[in-house]
Amino acid sequence: MRFSILLAAASGSIAAASRDRKSFNNLVAFGDSYTDNGRLGHYINNGGKAPPPGQYHSVTNTTASGGLSWAQFAAQDAGARLVDYAVSGATCSNSIVERDFAFINRSFPSVLEDEIPSFTADVKFKSIFPNRTPENTVYALWIGTNDLGFDAFLSDSQAPGTTISDFVDCIWTVFDTIYKTGGRRFVLLNEAPLELSPLYAHPDNGGTGDSQFWSTKTNYNITQYSQKIKQYTTNVNTIFDYGVPFQVAVKSRWPKATFDLFDVHSLLVDIYNQPRNFLDAPYNVTGYYRHCSSTGGDCVDQTALGGLSGFMWYDELHPSAKTDEIIADHFLDVVAGKSKYGTRYGNGKK
Repeated sequence: MRFSILLAAASGSIAAASRDRKSFNNLVAFGDSYTDNGRLGHYINNGGKAPPPGQYHSVTNTTASGGLSWAQFAAQDAGARLVDYAVSGATCSNSIVERDFAFINRSFPSVLEDEIPSFTADVKFKSIFPNRTPENTVYALWIGTNDLGFDAFLSDSQAPGTTISDFVDCIWTVFDTIYKTGGRRFVLLNEAPLELSPLYAHPDNGGTGDSQFWSTKTNYNITQYSQKIKQYTTNVNTIFDYGVPFQVAVKSRWPKATFDLFDVHSLLVDIYNQPRNFLDAPYNVTGYYRHCSSTGGDCVDQTALGGLSGFMWYDELHPSAKTDEIIADHFLDVVAGKSKYGTRYGNGKK
């Protein structure tokens, strides 16, 4: 009898875990090119303006990964609707790091000043959110690559007087606004190990020289800047590790919300160190698939070195579609509360 009860309980847990992994109907994403599924293209084609409230931008299946983005994979695998506000080139706030983009004759749209206002304008439209509830909608933010990198904190290009603490405070403010609209299921993806990307790595470790994302790299002490970007990303991740539980438990900043911290940094380090466990042979974690000139032209795919699914990086800065597929798979486990890369805070009920 006891065995039967335990077996039934175990079966119930397995079924619940399976349901939990697909326990949301909507995934709402914010961030930069690591997440963008075509929104920057709308800005480029419409004079630097966001889509009007209630209208969604045209979606692309060829993102900065060379294929689908992690958010597209995650929503597809969960059978969920993806509403993606991420914009390539975005920072958390242009009041901290502002970078001009000639193709839209303005600065890159940021999370706080562009993505969040677009979201709050859309929440009342059934065309965008036909069935949004606190229980069935997950909100994910992955931001920091453009905030911490070159033309930002790495090159001391942030707004005078601002610090990395201001960047982290911006992230809390983003979740404040989402919470006010009724959001209760949050996921924060921490900073990627940018020092491993070809853009910031030393040439001895597969790093580039001058490139389309950092055309003057060889003018700098590459070793120093690679170490500096590692320091910035790991420092921010440490702040997240202590800051999320402090904001949730001590300050009770988002009552009855669930806050998952996704350690995508450790996941990417594991891919880098153990590629055979994640990528298709031949494995390539130091090189990248698409090579372009320092002006962004004359691009050539490295097909002779194997398919894209064997590369960790699509170009100098962006994870490949294969890597994004892996991130998406673990994202779903994080949301289900059963991932070694995820830590859950809060008393929200799923």
